[in-house]
Amino acid sequence: MPDVLYINGRFTTTDERVLGVEDRGFQFGDAVYEVFKFLRHSPIFLAEHYERLGVGLREIEVPNPWPDVNAFKATMRELLDRTEFDDGIVYIQVSRGEAERAHFWAEGMTPTAVAYSRRFRFPDAAKKERGIRVITAPDQRWRHCDLKSVNLLANSIAKKKAQRAGADEAVLLEEGLVREGASSSFFAVIDGRIITHPLDEHILPGVVRDHVIDLAIAAHIRVDERPLREAELFTLGEAFITSTTQGVMPVAEIDGRIIGNSRRGEVTTELQRRFDELERAAQ
Repeated sequence: MPDVLYINGRFTTTDERVLGVEDRGFQFGDAVYEVFKFLRHSPIFLAEHYERLGVGLREIEVPNPWPDVNAFKATMRELLDRTEFDDGIVYIQVSRGEAERAHFWAEGMTPTAVAYSRRFRFPDAAKKERGIRVITAPDQRWRHCDLKSVNLLANSIAKKKAQRAGADEAVLLEEGLVREGASSSFFAVIDGRIITHPLDEHILPGVVRDHVIDLAIAAHIRVDERPLREAELFTLGEAFITSTTQGVMPVAEIDGRIIGNSRRGEVTTELQRRFDELERAAQ
């Protein structure tokens, strides 16, 4: 069955082909995107996702199709009301719009805005306890990783490398430093302290990342926002990733080496519990 699709102010389904061949998102990657989670038809952290979308659009000089968060919420509410399944994700993409192909764009273009719902199988309790395997890979992305751009070729290559190695995620390295996951934020735990990369042009500001840091501070767990050295990866007591679809997910192995004692650590367990409670409260 096709998924519900929003395109420039109207609703249809993903059976309809709606993008023109000269849309700049398609030809230039001239677009940003967002993904939010919904449970029982209730969106999770919708305002935060709207804020990050707005930042990205301002940075690339594309007008926001939703002038305020209430307009955004109204569109997403109607999309979810039209969606037949209870749990899943909504993918949103806004491009600069459609015009004759040229590197220079015309001023005042009308953006293309799409959003659609999709079923998603979120991690169950067993996986959240077992954790995932990751590999390391060189960071070959562009120099503006703080924007949620649709330019994801380097991320996709790293993820495929992980899949071929029997892993779930790739942790990206640059000049001996750990940046983030190919589609997640990365956290290390050393001597009970959390270490994660600071917000700058090298990483994406994660909605779940921000909430987890706040939860850690509320639990009196020290958080050091600094780049982790590659050499520190294999001296970790614990590690975990965060993302909209994975929540707080333990890392059991990195490049085939077991992290900690191969069991989910205490810090990760506590943050999983607190984050799950936060998500339930957000519904």
